[in-house]
Amino acid sequence: MKQTLKRAIVGLIGRDLANRLSSPYHDWKARRQTLKRLSQLPAAGLLVNFGCGPFPLPGWINVDIARWPGVEIIWDLRHGLPFPDESCVALFGEHVLEHVPKEDAEKLLRECHRVLQKDGVLRLSTPDAGLYLRSYVGDGEFLRHPAFPEPIETPLDRINEMMREYGHLWAYDTDSLFLTLRKAGFSRVIEQQFGQSAHPRMQHVDSEGRAFESLYVEAIK
Repeated sequence: MKQTLKRAIVGLIGRDLANRLSSPYHDWKARRQTLKRLSQLPAAGLLVNFGCGPFPLPGWINVDIARWPGVEIIWDLRHGLPFPDESCVALFGEHVLEHVPKEDAEKLLRECHRVLQKDGVLRLSTPDAGLYLRSYVGDGEFLRHPAFPEPIETPLDRINEMMREYGHLWAYDTDSLFLTLRKAGFSRVIEQQFGQSAHPRMQHVDSEGRAFESLYVEAIK
């Protein structure tokens, strides 16, 4: 009966309007569920996959601003992380930092340092701006890599795509990401390879489809 009524309403007013009208209720429900889940978490040993989008990790606490399936904590990362001090052993952020404004990204990394336990590991991946720019001033071969979803007309199109498309707000190379992490309080920062991690639970968690363009960095508290 309930589903029949929903279909009737959607048929009457259209799916777009129905979604807009129901969005406040679903946002409220998600906030309630988030607060309930946060209250149930243990005080230490957390594995957190933040900014996960539609790619949650089994056995992890998956955090995103959108209500994707498998996301338990609906949260805006610009407001920090909703976990107590020194409660996490591993933090995983795959292709999320470039979607956050620079100042908010710096705050987020300070939050990562706050919530990590001693010897906890933060793993980040992001498009490697250095790789893009070296190719631009070099032979341009990488910019024509077949793994890119769309062809380009000029090499500069690919640079603009990396910096401006898909909601990207800031680009990083190795030096800039290392500096940002050190400013956030991390004294041990290392560049890593695809699928390799200083933490056993982050071995082979990276998405293979992004490996060709990604910079992998880990910071250890």
